[in-house]
Amino acid sequence: MLTIDWKERLTRDTEDYLENKLPNGNHDFEIIFIAYPERVNGKIPSEVITFVSGVIVQRLGRKHKEYVPFYRDLWLNKGDYGKLAFAAILAKITAKNPEIYIPLMEEMMFQADASQVNSLMDRVMLPLLRKHPEKYLSRVYGWTKHGNEEIAKAALNLCIKLIKRRDDLLPEILSHLQNQWVYPLGEMQPLHVQFIKTVAKLSPKLYLAVWQEFGISRDPQIVELLCSSIVDYFIELESAVEIWTKSGNARVKKAGLAAQKLLNRKKGA
Repeated sequence: MLTIDWKERLTRDTEDYLENKLPNGNHDFEIIFIAYPERVNGKIPSEVITFVSGVIVQRLGRKHKEYVPFYRDLWLNKGDYGKLAFAAILAKITAKNPEIYIPLMEEMMFQADASQVNSLMDRVMLPLLRKHPEKYLSRVYGWTKHGNEEIAKAALNLCIKLIKRRDDLLPEILSHLQNQWVYPLGEMQPLHVQFIKTVAKLSPKLYLAVWQEFGISRDPQIVELLCSSIVDYFIELESAVEIWTKSGNARVKKAGLAAQKLLNRKKGA
């Protein structure tokens, strides 16, 4: 935990950097905190980077739009510290000018691995979605179909996290994702299963409505989605599953048999 003395020193050093170095194009922000003595696995604690980032945002105030090249350089050229700072800064300023910072975040996601993309989604987008889903959900829907697989997966993960915090959004998001089930999901299929499982836990009534709508399907992918989503015993599922166990399609039959076995186990429990 940062002491008061170190918070004061980091604040002074941040102010000096913003006044004397950043305006001259010096993006070596590490000078602010490099003297901090404690290390975690040989690195400056993330708490320090987050604190410094907060001071940067406070001191820049309304001038934050003037330093987009600095934010970009943090992500691209300043290693783990820079990526931490980029996410922390955008978490605080994106709502002020989303038309600038969301595209910037998306640009950086192309330079990121899976954990980094998920971190950006969680830190920047999740708070925005919780407050103003009407403004940002359409962009997230686009990301769930993105050509970059890591971005698509992170966006679907974001939907799962969002409905856990805003269950009032569950019907809308579910309806949108259902439109994707008629197309091959590929590597995204397990995440769609996880989404349906989350629906089952949050709203059994809505989950059963999904089964009522799609339980007559013979599409192998939809059958696999439903059968893999079972988290509890519902008598309403038995008739559809039994029909699938007798299917002539190998994928449908395999999924049906696995689901029947799981239902029997859940029923016995």
